[in-house]
Amino acid sequence: MQRTLALLLYCLFCWAGSSHAQQVKPRLTDLSLSSLEAFANPPSNWKIVGNARSNYWDTVLNTVPGEQLLFNDYTRAIQFAPGANLFSKLEHGDIVLELDFMIPKGSNSGIYLQSRYEVQIADSWGVQLPKHSDMGGIYERWKDGKGFEGKAPMKNAVFAPGLWNHLEISFQAPRFDATGKKVASAKFVYVKLNGIILHENIIVSGPSRAAAFEDEKAKAPFMIQGDHGQIVFRNIRYAPQEELNVSLSGIRYAYYEKPLKNPTEAQQLKPNASGTASAIDSRLAAARDKYFLSFDGKLNIPANDTYTFTLRHSGDASLEIDGKTVIVPTWNHLGGYPITGSIALTSGSHDLKLWVSKDLNWSSSGIALTIEKPNSKSVSLNSPASIPERVPDPLIMVKADRQPELIRSFLYHNNKKLTHVLSVGDPSYVHYSYDLLQGGLLQVWKGDFLNTTDMWYERGEPQTASSLGATIVLPGKCPIHETTAVDSVSEYRYKGYTLDSKGQPNFQYAYKGSVISDVIHPFANNQGLQRTITVNGSGESFTQFRIAQGKNIEAMGNGLFRMDGHYYIQFEHGANEIIAPFKDEFVLLSSIRTSITYSIIW
Repeated sequence: MQRTLALLLYCLFCWAGSSHAQQVKPRLTDLSLSSLEAFANPPSNWKIVGNARSNYWDTVLNTVPGEQLLFNDYTRAIQFAPGANLFSKLEHGDIVLELDFMIPKGSNSGIYLQSRYEVQIADSWGVQLPKHSDMGGIYERWKDGKGFEGKAPMKNAVFAPGLWNHLEISFQAPRFDATGKKVASAKFVYVKLNGIILHENIIVSGPSRAAAFEDEKAKAPFMIQGDHGQIVFRNIRYAPQEELNVSLSGIRYAYYEKPLKNPTEAQQLKPNASGTASAIDSRLAAARDKYFLSFDGKLNIPANDTYTFTLRHSGDASLEIDGKTVIVPTWNHLGGYPITGSIALTSGSHDLKLWVSKDLNWSSSGIALTIEKPNSKSVSLNSPASIPERVPDPLIMVKADRQPELIRSFLYHNNKKLTHVLSVGDPSYVHYSYDLLQGGLLQVWKGDFLNTTDMWYERGEPQTASSLGATIVLPGKCPIHETTAVDSVSEYRYKGYTLDSKGQPNFQYAYKGSVISDVIHPFANNQGLQRTITVNGSGESFTQFRIAQGKNIEAMGNGLFRMDGHYYIQFEHGANEIIAPFKDEFVLLSSIRTSITYSIIW
């Protein structure tokens, strides 16, 4: 089968010291949603509830009393009315903000960083070419009756109405000098929706249209728009981003015009050059190749915490702090790739020792060393001129824009490497990965198809593929459900597949004398996938299909079920489905018929 491969170049790592190049996850703080205490003078349309649900066609959310969910009980009476927005008591500057949200069909809201700069929330399910006014867009500014500076998201990563979405924002506040004059505009370092990057390093020169304020400040509360539509939130978490005031002083270096194994070997030789330096700098090596360069100095740390160091170099290198190895001697053939190590440090001065031995005449020169801790930006300990050349990796993408594409690969699923996986891409931009051994759906997604870089780049040793869209990870279990508490069915035998007239596979299995056909394809309006399982034969009987499995299965009525709030199962002809406990989860089961058809909607 013909494969359409698109080779794109992208930068895998940003310049050392940039916010998005951080190796450390932020230390997030939960915003309490047991009451409205975290918000300033909350208007009456905002409430704390216990649960929220809706079908994907519903225009309202149904809630029940309780805690931990923040709900905007919007009605038409408050549309565009002043005083419906919600402001946090928290005033922030640079911040990472993460949250989950759910909206009904047709709803609209927004998150305003510092009450001024909006990330749009809107029902954009099914939109192929999103605009700034669609889900995840950075909303436009407004002047003299015209909009400007709006930024559309790079992809549409939203899930269907009534499902939970996860939003991540890294925001950099505007900067002001001592007189109060703005010297740098606000910036969205990144915006991610459901794990997909929508924006990177987007500068906004001033407040968005419909912002609460027209001026700009170093710190201000965030605002949630309340006058446009219903929305519910959970797991609102934040991490203020601080400047990390570290310094490296008393730096000494030694340079040897030959590669060496370690500092002990270097001590037996006289260096070709040595002295003091203002920073770690690869230019202190006179040669481009075949040298050993070492540094030692005092690292001044502002506070007790765990610090992470990131080193980029070519050749062998190692980092020690106070005699403890933080980055073990590591050979790195390309200087653009980071190697990290972490250590707990107390406030004060610490001994730092770094060495690099380069014996690769075909690799780039340069040494870059950065330090960071949770909730701080990374700080470079090297001279800017010492940074190695960035090494671009190819993104080898398989597209499915003209015909279905079928790709065999390994695939990581729930931290386990599966070896018999077929990923099927469709021109409708609705795709899935399938475990051939178990006949189980592993994941589904929309948008671009498959990243096969680890299969084809250089030696392709990992042999793994990964999705290129916002992915719904499924249990990947065999569709035959037996009463024993096991995760696989040993007698379920794969017999291959055939292709239908549209190029979609029809998987065939044998089980206890029966022949089972499994057909999966996109359905109307690209809302999801439809699956039909057919049983033929007179073998030993079995009684139930396992349709889905999860922690929380909600029956929504009319053959519709919501799975963990992340996707829907819709039966073509309901009435034979039950929810049953299985191990520490639940399974959605359906009685065996000659044929059963259901849809996965997300």
